[in-house]
Amino acid sequence: MSFKPRGRDVVIGDIPWLARMIDKARAKADGTIDDYIYPCPDDQKLLAKLNMSGDEFLDVIKQNPADEDVISAVKDRYRR
Repeated sequence: MSFKPRGRDVVIGDIPWLARMIDKARAKADGTIDDYIYPCPDDQKLLAKLNMSGDEFLDVIKQNPADEDVISAVKDRYRR
């Protein structure tokens, strides 16, 4: 397995799990996700806090290649 998402404890944009979910969504979009699952149950928890579906988040990923752009696109939607 060559793909490995960032660790579960990496926090970006003050949103826990976002870094890992970004990595998995990018890998899903480009077909390199290997044995990882997107959206897994933990991804779904964050997606619920963002009020987004997995497909909507994939669209955000496709339109925003940099982490900072993804953060900007979702930060106002985040509900702790």
